[in-house]
Amino acid sequence: MQRRVSVTETTPEESAMENLVIALMQALCAEQVLSLAKTGKLLGIRRSQLERLLLLLGHTDGWGGMDYVAQAERRGRPVIILTEKGRALCAQMQASAE
Repeated sequence: MQRRVSVTETTPEESAMENLVIALMQALCAEQVLSLAKTGKLLGIRRSQLERLLLLLGHTDGWGGMDYVAQAERRGRPVIILTEKGRALCAQMQASAE
């Protein structure tokens, strides 16, 4: 028998992705810039998982995305930075924590 899933119920995979999104945004709010290598180690995920997370939080013409982060290069190293929309989200997060 198949189990029905309601619209508001999340699967374990979705919950894990939500936790990664929150952890990455908290880290970026604190640091502003994170290298891809440091981010993968910090979150304990593989590069492929990090790339899926960046697709979700970033923005590409073909895939859409939330537009909170962008990839850039600093001193020859690939990094993740907050977009203007991401900085506004951090400000909201900090205001609600106070």
